[in-house]
Amino acid sequence: MFRPEAIRAVTLVAALFCAGALAQDERLISGPGSTLTENKCKICHELQHIGRAQLSPGEWADNLRNMKERGTPMTDEEMRAILEYLSVYYNRDKPAPAPSPDTLAAGGDDPVQKLLDANACNGCHSVDKRVVGPSFREVAAKYAGDRDAPARLAAKIRVGGQGAWGPVPMPPNSALQETDLRRITAWVLDRK
Repeated sequence: MFRPEAIRAVTLVAALFCAGALAQDERLISGPGSTLTENKCKICHELQHIGRAQLSPGEWADNLRNMKERGTPMTDEEMRAILEYLSVYYNRDKPAPAPSPDTLAAGGDDPVQKLLDANACNGCHSVDKRVVGPSFREVAAKYAGDRDAPARLAAKIRVGGQGAWGPVPMPPNSALQETDLRRITAWVLDRK
């Protein structure tokens, strides 16, 4: 028979893959902290889960603590920003305000950072350390010297995959525009 740990691991992997596949075109209500919230929540959940939940600020705080205890890479500062965002825009006790610019969004004027944020890449990857997936530098090192690297990496980003870097699947990014895919691919490969 299967061990409970194995069943939980397979269930988590399937949930991560499905969440990524279903959540490609979803967006939260735009507001300060919406991009950060999307990036962290999309690691394990489809974004529709947030809209269905409609919790009190205390319940959102409990959920965020639970997520961090289960391994979501999130600093205390990020938790505070996400809690503030969820408490304002997804609070069951009062209606959400009108959408507003995400003044907390990372990336500044760097168009590639904006693409990485908008497509939740930074939820699982960082430039120089493993988060959920490999760092961008690890990816660049793996493809170094491979003249087919741009096409191979672009295909991996487009269709997702599992097993190359461990058991956690990378969801597909099928909605990514071709020009944006090329920009991200070139940027990642240049991180050596």
